[in-house]
Amino acid sequence: MKRLLRFLATAFAAGIALGAVVNATAKAQSSKAPDCATTHGALPEKWEGIAFAIDGSTLAGAGLKPHIHLWGIQAPELRDKDKIETVPGMRARAAVEDLLLAGERRVTCRSSKFDRTCRIVAQCTVTLESPRGSVPAPHDLSLRLLEDGLAYSFYLDETLPWDKTANERYGYHEALARQARKGLWPMWLGEK
Repeated sequence: MKRLLRFLATAFAAGIALGAVVNATAKAQSSKAPDCATTHGALPEKWEGIAFAIDGSTLAGAGLKPHIHLWGIQAPELRDKDKIETVPGMRARAAVEDLLLAGERRVTCRSSKFDRTCRIVAQCTVTLESPRGSVPAPHDLSLRLLEDGLAYSFYLDETLPWDKTANERYGYHEALARQARKGLWPMWLGEK
């Protein structure tokens, strides 16, 4: 009888330990980001081409897979959970489209990483004509959305190797837009 009880106790303990290992393995596999390089190839260092706005922080490029998420910002979702377009999402998307159109849709992006959905996270610029006929200059799409209050800064703890002060600039311009209650800030702050 003692041997049977000892056997049952050992089997029970082994079952609990095995269950813990199986649960930990399943949890690790489900929370693990997909292998984007396998699906989409190596992360491109740079991409230049014709782009279109999917929403206020996502671009599609002609001949480019996957989509590009603009580095350092989060814009309102274009559609809500019921797939109905939202006014803030439409405003942010329209702002990106206007910038793209002004630059003849020609965009230059420098890639940072893949995100959890395998989009390329990149800092993107569009070259715009300057006022009064001066030389055209590149404009950072994310920074323009922050300045206009149509996006807020997101994941600024990452430093871009080619632009070490981008996170500081983004945070600064977001604060200015928030203090001036530009764009969507009155709504985000619950004032409207």
